[in-house]
Amino acid sequence: MEANAQVVATTSDVRQLSTKAAVFYLIIFILAYVTNAMDRQIFPMMLPWIAKAHNFDLKLAGSLSTIFTLGLGLAGIPTGYLIDRWNRKTTLLIGMVVYSVSTLLTIFALGFVDMFCYRVVLGLGEAMQQAVLFAVVSSVFFRRKAMVLGITTEGFGIGSAIAPYVATRIVLATNDWRIPFAVFFGLSLLMTVVVWRVVPKIFTEHRGPVGSKAADQAATANIPLTFWNRNSILCAISIPFMGLVMFGYMGLYPTFLIKGLGFAPKLASVAFSCYGLGCMCGIVGGWVGDRTSTRWTLVGAYCCVMVTTFLLFNAATLPWQHNTLSFLQGLFASSTLFPNNLALLQKSVRPEFVGRATGLFQVCHYSGGTVAGFLFAWLVGHFGWHTAGLIQLTTFPIVGIVAMFLINKDQLFKPLPKKLPGDAQAVASQT
Repeated sequence: MEANAQVVATTSDVRQLSTKAAVFYLIIFILAYVTNAMDRQIFPMMLPWIAKAHNFDLKLAGSLSTIFTLGLGLAGIPTGYLIDRWNRKTTLLIGMVVYSVSTLLTIFALGFVDMFCYRVVLGLGEAMQQAVLFAVVSSVFFRRKAMVLGITTEGFGIGSAIAPYVATRIVLATNDWRIPFAVFFGLSLLMTVVVWRVVPKIFTEHRGPVGSKAADQAATANIPLTFWNRNSILCAISIPFMGLVMFGYMGLYPTFLIKGLGFAPKLASVAFSCYGLGCMCGIVGGWVGDRTSTRWTLVGAYCCVMVTTFLLFNAATLPWQHNTLSFLQGLFASSTLFPNNLALLQKSVRPEFVGRATGLFQVCHYSGGTVAGFLFAWLVGHFGWHTAGLIQLTTFPIVGIVAMFLINKDQLFKPLPKKLPGDAQAVASQT
């Protein structure tokens, strides 16, 4: 009863939130996501130095590079339930503090075990922030879920583009891989204070079309009443394979360039930063998914990822080739697969389950990421870089393609009509 009362009050309050204000707070959220990405992407770029300092072999290094996804996966479902029932802003701020502190603690690690723990805790904090970000923006701008999720991933793209290059320049200038972690910790903590002081609860607690009977009927009448249905199950099956591909690439790609192809660290950092530039195209990937078909957009993106990863690990040898292909990997994977898979899962369930859907997405995506680094390193040890890339990065997207063909398009969220009666129109006009 108390949760329902909160939802109704929130739906009423949001009418006071202008479109300009909503866009402004969205920009703050994007900037907050920048620090999330920076804290995440710094580790793979620093991995050669970290492995040398701690005498880690490729399997241990690969595991540490992507093990933060274990924390993201473990926190996904609990965080999803939490943000459907509790204060979202508080959850967001706690998550930002947790991953900021974990970033700093990495430099104090004595060995594999404690660094492993810091990386997992970093994932827990990132999960809390990410779940709130995606739940809030897809609730406030619920008519354009894929596009606004794609816009939000611009933050990840900016952070992914900045972190590798800046961190490499810092470590080459100071000859100390620990300095970039301390710098990025400070930036993350500063952004936490900004969110705390600037973003109001009227924005963070928005619950989308929930609370308006007309909006529910117009947009969600065709969606099954249960959270677990054919479409949500298919999404849950396919998304882990996206995680295996994305984190297999992100976790060891800089190491492949430096050790496998003999690239200098500066050249490797530029190539990895180009991936971040591709991640900044999320608005394009989301817009295509909303304007055409989310599932057919996903099919096309999966096919493009297969081609790109094959060329990255089996054909490209020159820096300009890797810069180009790494950019395309960011475009097709992070800017298209990521927001559209999340949007499709959210479109498969009713609005009151949007937090849970976001949590499930995190569990599925990051459960694949948890083993991606170790699996890729194991494949490299047995078959070499080229065959490992072919197996894990080029063939796994087939599972996602098959799942998209099995999706029931008649049971997905339908875009709200332009004009709605009563309260529904008042709420929709603000989004």
